[in-house]
Amino acid sequence: MRRLYIMIIALLLACAMLWGCAPKNEEREGAEPPEALDTSTPEPVNTDTPEPLTAEPTAEPTEEPTPEPVRFVFQPKVCSVYLEEVFGGTMCETWFNLVDAVMAGEDTFACPDKHTYDWVMGQFPRLCFPVLVEIVDFAYDRSHPVVDGVGSFTWLVPKEEAASMIAEFAEQIEGILNEVLKDDWSDVEKALALYVYFSRTYEYDWDTNYKDLGNPVEYTTTYRLFKTGTGICREIAPAYSYLLMQAGVEATTVMGSNHEWSYVRINDRNYHIDPTYVLSEMDSMAYFMMTDDQRDATGCSKNRFTYTSNYSQDHPHPDYAADDDFFAPVWDYRIRTFSPDEKVIHCWRYTEGWEEEPFNFDYSGFDRP
Repeated sequence: MRRLYIMIIALLLACAMLWGCAPKNEEREGAEPPEALDTSTPEPVNTDTPEPLTAEPTAEPTEEPTPEPVRFVFQPKVCSVYLEEVFGGTMCETWFNLVDAVMAGEDTFACPDKHTYDWVMGQFPRLCFPVLVEIVDFAYDRSHPVVDGVGSFTWLVPKEEAASMIAEFAEQIEGILNEVLKDDWSDVEKALALYVYFSRTYEYDWDTNYKDLGNPVEYTTTYRLFKTGTGICREIAPAYSYLLMQAGVEATTVMGSNHEWSYVRINDRNYHIDPTYVLSEMDSMAYFMMTDDQRDATGCSKNRFTYTSNYSQDHPHPDYAADDDFFAPVWDYRIRTFSPDEKVIHCWRYTEGWEEEPFNFDYSGFDRP
């Protein structure tokens, strides 16, 4: 079903188009090989030797196994509540107009004015549809990109190639979500599973980090992380937040102290999550569901937080606060696995005598309305 969905997207598009901050440690701290989060027992594989074929088979042909249903389907149009609170509903609506135009292979979209155009084109794609940074760009006439309520843009690649890139990207995002998450998990469980997935999957790009220190590089994008599996904070954090938005969790990013990380709203409360720092301390829970004070204690001053917008002087953010320390007991531990059915996170850490100390954290009380 998933592949059919992607093929349909690609076909429709093709038809319409025929016309810097590093992790705290450079190397990961030592830890035992992690256990997989999915502890379910796989279905047994049939190893029976098949009977030889005959001209007149006497048995019914074996049915093909039913593929596992797709739980998460790629959504071209995602936009978190944070973007609406910072940029306003008109910009979010205009962003959706842009996405519709791209998906239809068009060159224009409904846009009220140049101010809205500049902010939507400049701020939304990397957070809300990463592949678009490789596909579309501002209008040729940057001085007059909007005429009579219609904005225009340019294509960076042929439209047929753009359709293929979007289809490939959509399949990758669906694949990650359906591999890592279950659709009946709570928002915090989705956030935790993706946090561990990032910890165990992606690598920090030290070469780019060193280049970026002297002269900021221009090739860093959220899309690059998905393509190469490596990146720096301003690629890693938006990628994590984007997957959360695809999974239905409100998320954005925060900048401060020459670093960028993720920010989520779960159960009407805000939390900091850093999918970059955990790359150097595999499975560390120190950067999961942090308060403002915990974020400050882990190296990013809470007096310098800038939410969502790169230019908060033009679009200031509300007075956000992250003050719920429900997950404070796990910040000194590493996750080994977690049990959504039991609402338990299985953690461990080394004692002063270098012995393993297990800790099972019951988070059932967190799942409040």
